[in-house]
Amino acid sequence: MSPKFEWHKGKKYFVEEDGNAEEVEPTTDATKEEEDTKTTEEDKTSDDEEVTETSDDANIDEAAQKAAKAIMAELPLDKLTKAIEAMNSTENVTKQAKEIVGVLSKEEIGKMTSKEKIVKWFQACVRSDHNVLKALSEGTAADGGYLFPDEFRAELIRDIVEKFSMRSLVRVVPMTRDVMKIPTLTSGPKVSWTEENTTKSTTTASFSEATLTVKKMAAILYASDELIEDSTEIDVVDLIVTLFSEALQREEDAVITAGNGTTQPTGLTTARTATTIGSVTCSGNLSFDNIINLEYALPSKYQTNAKFLAHRNNIREMRKLKDSNNRYYWMEPVSAGQPATFHGYSVIENNNLPESEIFFGDFKMGYWLGDRKKMSVKITSDTETAFTKDQTAIRVVQRIAGNVVLGDAIKALISIP
Repeated sequence: MSPKFEWHKGKKYFVEEDGNAEEVEPTTDATKEEEDTKTTEEDKTSDDEEVTETSDDANIDEAAQKAAKAIMAELPLDKLTKAIEAMNSTENVTKQAKEIVGVLSKEEIGKMTSKEKIVKWFQACVRSDHNVLKALSEGTAADGGYLFPDEFRAELIRDIVEKFSMRSLVRVVPMTRDVMKIPTLTSGPKVSWTEENTTKSTTTASFSEATLTVKKMAAILYASDELIEDSTEIDVVDLIVTLFSEALQREEDAVITAGNGTTQPTGLTTARTATTIGSVTCSGNLSFDNIINLEYALPSKYQTNAKFLAHRNNIREMRKLKDSNNRYYWMEPVSAGQPATFHGYSVIENNNLPESEIFFGDFKMGYWLGDRKKMSVKITSDTETAFTKDQTAIRVVQRIAGNVVLGDAIKALISIP
C-alpha cells in the first residue's frame, strides 16, 4: 500500500505503508469547510468563465453573420468583387508612386551625373511624366511649365557659345527682374583753366539711359517616337542638347542682329535706323576706301577690340580687295577656330544682316544681352503636327533682353549697292 493522506474526525493524517498514521496538522471543521468551499468556488468560477467565453464567441459570430448579411444585401457579390479589385488597383498605384519617389529622392538625384539627370529629365518631358519633372526641375515657371534643371541649361548655353554666336560676341548680363535701366555717358566732364582767385566753372557729365526689357522667345522641338524610345541612352544627350541649342542660337542671332525692339530685343539694324548707332554712306561699289571711312568713323578708344560684322556676300567682295602691290587685305586665320581678318580686324559672318550694311565696332561695349536665366518647358501632343505624325511637341521658353547701350562703340557702313 502506498502512503497517503486521510481525514478522520476533522483531522488530517499521514498513513504510512505499514498502517501507522500520524496527524499532519490540526484542522478544524471550519477550516475544512472553508477549503472545500474555496475549492468549489474555484471550480464554479472556472465553469462560469468557460460559459462566458463560449457565450461571447457566439455573440461575435452572430454579429459577424448579421454584418455579412447586411453587406451582401446592400452590395451584391459582383459589386463587392469589383470594389476589392479597385482597392488592389489603388494599392498598386500607390506602390508605383512610392517607387518613383524613392528613385527620385534628393539623395538619388544628388548621385546622378549631369548627363544622367538630363536624360532622366528629357524622358520625363517626352512622356509627360509630371512627377519626375517636378522632382528634377528647378521649380515651376510663373506662366506654367517647368524650369530647366541647371545642368540642362548650362549644357545648352555652353553648346551655343562654343560655336560662333552673337551671344559670344556681345556682353551678356544677368537679370533678376524684367526691366533693367542702364545709365550711359553721353558726354564727359569739361576741363577749363582758371587764374588764382577767380570763379571756377562747374561742369558735369551728361548721362542718358538705355533700357533692357525682357522678351519671351519660344522654340518648339518635335520629338519622334523613335527618339523617345532611344532617350534612355546617355549618347542621346548630345543630340538633344544640339537640337535645342541650334534652335535657340538661330533665334538669338536673328534678334540681336535685327530684332524689332517691341516684341523682340532691339537689334543692331533697328538701333542703326533709330540713329543710336552712327553710320557712314558707301560711295559707289564696296571698296577699300569705303571701309577705311568706316574704320575711322569709330573712335580710336574702341578700335582695339573692334570687329567687322558682315553678310557673306559682302565678305566675298572684301576678300577680293587688294592694295597697290596686288596683295589681298584679307588674311586667313592663323590657327584653327580663329576668325579671318581684314586690314588687321577680325571678320564675323552674319547672314541676318542685309547686304546693304556692314557693322564695325566693339560689340561687347556697345551691345548688352540681358539673360533672365530662367528657361522653362511645356509638353503637348495636341498640336496637329504632333498628333498626325506621332510626335511630342516640346516648347522651350527663354526670356532675354537686348539693346544697344553705347552707340558710340559701333558704327555702320550703309547703302552698299
